[in-house]
Amino acid sequence: MTDTPKQEANVISLAAARRNKSVSDKPRHVRKQEARAEKAKQAEANRVRSGRTKLERAQDRAASEKVKKLVDGSRLDGEKES
Repeated sequence: MTDTPKQEANVISLAAARRNKSVSDKPRHVRKQEARAEKAKQAEANRVRSGRTKLERAQDRAASEKVKKLVDGSRLDGEKES
């Protein structure tokens, strides 16, 4: 059986792709490690872009509530809130 020209082209292109090593020849765990590092880098960029972390916002909120309670507790009877 002879190959059609289209089938021959596919065989040639597959052989060329294998020679060019367009598919990574690194082990899977190395590729995954690199992908994790890239995701971590992107996450850090997103955190910087988005501003403060959730922990920082929670700490600021807790500090402001503490100050508010202190001020409210120090208020004399009959004083109005400013």
